[in-house]
Amino acid sequence: RRSGAACLHGPQRDRRSARGNARRPRRRRRCRDGRCLTRPPESSPSPPTSPDTEAGGGRQGALSGDEQQGLLLPGLKDQLNVINRIVISGPGNQTIATLERGADRWTVTERNNYPADVGRIRENLLVLADARIVEEKTSSPGFYDRLGVQDVSDPAAKGTQLALTGGKQPVTVIIGLNQGGSGDLTYVRRAGEAKSWLVKGKFDIGKAAGDWLDKSLTDIPMKRIQSVSIDHPGIETLRIAKTKPDDADFSVVGLPAGRKLAYPGVTNSIGGVLAKLQLEDAQTRDVLGPDPGKPVVARFVTTDGLTVESSAWQIASGTRITFTASGTGAAEKEAAALNARLGSWVYTLPSYKTEQLTRRLQDLVTPASE
Repeated sequence: RRSGAACLHGPQRDRRSARGNARRPRRRRRCRDGRCLTRPPESSPSPPTSPDTEAGGGRQGALSGDEQQGLLLPGLKDQLNVINRIVISGPGNQTIATLERGADRWTVTERNNYPADVGRIRENLLVLADARIVEEKTSSPGFYDRLGVQDVSDPAAKGTQLALTGGKQPVTVIIGLNQGGSGDLTYVRRAGEAKSWLVKGKFDIGKAAGDWLDKSLTDIPMKRIQSVSIDHPGIETLRIAKTKPDDADFSVVGLPAGRKLAYPGVTNSIGGVLAKLQLEDAQTRDVLGPDPGKPVVARFVTTDGLTVESSAWQIASGTRITFTASGTGAAEKEAAALNARLGSWVYTLPSYKTEQLTRRLQDLVTPASE
């Protein structure tokens, strides 16, 4: 039996010939239980034929013992739970994001320690820990740019560097380009080493600090909303509401005589804006400056006592959104949780969501001449 960890999920049986009881050589069977992290590694696929052979592709010499086992970073998976800092760097050695593990959560340093997207962190760490070598590539710096594995100190670098600390020893890897036509084959290089590699693994590396933030803001479904008002200071207040709680569509309150909705359900995109709402970026309140003017305020009232207000502020860099909540009865606790999580921040939302929070009557009805 080969050395190494065997699968712990069930016995391995000898197969017997259909023509007798003579034993065949014992075969190790691959566990199909997704929980098993000790199953033996898959054998590496045959090196593919690809244009990158011009960049020094092909086997460049004997592989080390660890490399022969197939993993780019042997032992990393055992250290994932003690990694406490990840620095993502891009061209010109510019820091994209610094992710730090605190007592109860991961945060993004460049966004004043806003909660990080733990799912994205986990996904990329697991892909890195499971990355298996397919083929050794170039060791010549002159060809690194073709694979996107130049040092990120180069302003023209095409890759992204991940630096992990907190484990037994620091790990720094440059994640380069995907192999042409493949979604799960990636060029990489361990920083400080000459060799580059083609590995099996699909990374999802954010290119901006905002990409690493926890995206979730609110998830209040449209069926729970009773009414919405959008106040444009000094201009108008748009009001929509359901006549009955189980109505499918919202009606415009005080629709002018002779005007009609542009199409049935046109108001519903406003009523549903707080469902699965996600951010693009987050900053602290000081981004608004000392005198940001008067915001456009959208007020959402639910059928069960929760009120959520969004304020849309127009500043030089675009429209930014803040949130406050209040509640009565059972909704009081929910409002307090929303304020604790969202109240100190200024958000950039996807433009189509910002549009719904700042709608006017003219956006919902046909022109007066019709």
